[in-house]
Amino acid sequence: MNREITDSVGDQQPVQFYHGARTKLKPGDLIQPGHATAPSQQGDMTAYVYLTPNLDAAIWAAELVDGEAPSCVYTVEPTGQIEHVPAPTAQLAPGGPTMAYRSRQPLRVTGEVTEWRYYHGTRADLKLGDLIEPGHRPNYGDQDRTTAYVYFTRTLDAATWGAELAAGGGPGRIYIVEPTGPFENDPNLTDKRFRGNPTKSFRSRAPLRVTGEVTDWQGHAAESIKAMKDGLERLAQRGVEPIED
Repeated sequence: MNREITDSVGDQQPVQFYHGARTKLKPGDLIQPGHATAPSQQGDMTAYVYLTPNLDAAIWAAELVDGEAPSCVYTVEPTGQIEHVPAPTAQLAPGGPTMAYRSRQPLRVTGEVTEWRYYHGTRADLKLGDLIEPGHRPNYGDQDRTTAYVYFTRTLDAATWGAELAAGGGPGRIYIVEPTGPFENDPNLTDKRFRGNPTKSFRSRAPLRVTGEVTDWQGHAAESIKAMKDGLERLAQRGVEPIED
């Protein structure tokens, strides 16, 4: 049974926990303390094992952990007490969502996440069945060009950035999409900036089909959005363009 977390008003809600790794595991296996979740966790690796209710954080952790085996995300349940990761060491996945909990007791694997949603963040008002195609103005860089690819992601956090940074005056929207053709890792956000592909961002020359919309997403803090926009502006001033070859 999943542990219950007491929120600020005292209500208890069952929580699904995740753990990212590069080890092949099966239901019933135990994940012991001593397995680092991310490179910056090395100092604590003998004391704790980390878990999170945030699927995006587990995806980040799985990509950033040392090793060359494929990254995997597991559903897990704690076998003992868990605690919040203290703020000074909470940034286990720099630049992305973090692992929020830790335990000195093992985690039991209950399953593996193998089916994924894909998301696209934008300001366009779309409906089910609409196609999102290449050929639009980019959200940053040279505004006189048109995009050769359409971009999408497996993580809600990355799609949230897409919705917040998209050009236009309408509200940000996040759509659930399905690619209609081949796709590849987005080189703008993979090894150019991070090890592997922790944001699980992809691009395709074929359209994306809208299959749904996420309406309860939470945006980033205003200061984080400003910092991101300032960073993009600095790139523009230096003439740095997105990789579109």
